[in-house]
Amino acid sequence: MDFRLEAGGRSFTIDHVTTNLMAGRDDAFVKRHVHPVFHVMYILEGKGMFTVGDMASVVEPGHLFVIHPNEPHQFHFGTDGPLTNLESTFILRNKCGEPAEMNLFDMIEESRAIEIGGALRSAPLTVPPRFRPMLEEGYRRILALYDIPLLKSHFAVTVAELLTRVETIVASIVQAEKTPNTAEETVERAKRFLLSNWHRPVTLAETAQSVHVTPNYLCRLFKERTGETPMGFLQTARLREAGHLLAFTDLPVYTIAEKLGYEEPSYFARLFRRVYGESPQAYRKLQISYGQKGL
Repeated sequence: MDFRLEAGGRSFTIDHVTTNLMAGRDDAFVKRHVHPVFHVMYILEGKGMFTVGDMASVVEPGHLFVIHPNEPHQFHFGTDGPLTNLESTFILRNKCGEPAEMNLFDMIEESRAIEIGGALRSAPLTVPPRFRPMLEEGYRRILALYDIPLLKSHFAVTVAELLTRVETIVASIVQAEKTPNTAEETVERAKRFLLSNWHRPVTLAETAQSVHVTPNYLCRLFKERTGETPMGFLQTARLREAGHLLAFTDLPVYTIAEKLGYEEPSYFARLFRRVYGESPQAYRKLQISYGQKGL
């Protein structure tokens, strides 16, 4: 008998596709694509740039991504040294055996009677350190089944267990945002707000308001823990993504500027030149030249 997952008054079977420990991915690029599967990806070490939907995020150790069925995504692994991650891919099938387009965050909201805000849904989850061993164990329990000839349903059970661990982590993060924040949590929440709103002009005042502190206090916290101001962090993230888009897409410069919250392409170009030492157009040509030499 197949293991079944109950959610939203409906019943689903879990069709496990693959679970892997992917080590040493260095400067590897996976183009934008969609498919009817879930990816649950946890970063162990290294850095990268993931774009899920319209949200591009800098990837760091401790980040957890939940990518839903038919949600466009692309990956750039190992932007600053090799990246290692755990990932589990599976399909939820409805009673007719067809892939279901369920949203895991909606399922958690219903199960836990909590509200998961847009910033948490669109940005990578930063797994609290105390939960990281538990999450890694969830992946390793699935990986262990590859060495044991068991029924397919055992994979489904262990994937369900992994999802329960993810649910626990999400609920903990939501609860932490309702309680008085430590300085570290305040900075992390401000980062999530900035990264989830970088497609539009963002002010320091509204960023501070989103984490319930004064602008001056937020600047001091940010400077102490990151070495830069909130707006400096946002600009660095935007320009890093601009370099990524110039290198790996054919988007016009003005479109890239607009996607990253710059209303004036000329202002964006001046900032880009200040950081990269050349214009966006020249940077793109140079990246294309490097790519052709590597073929």
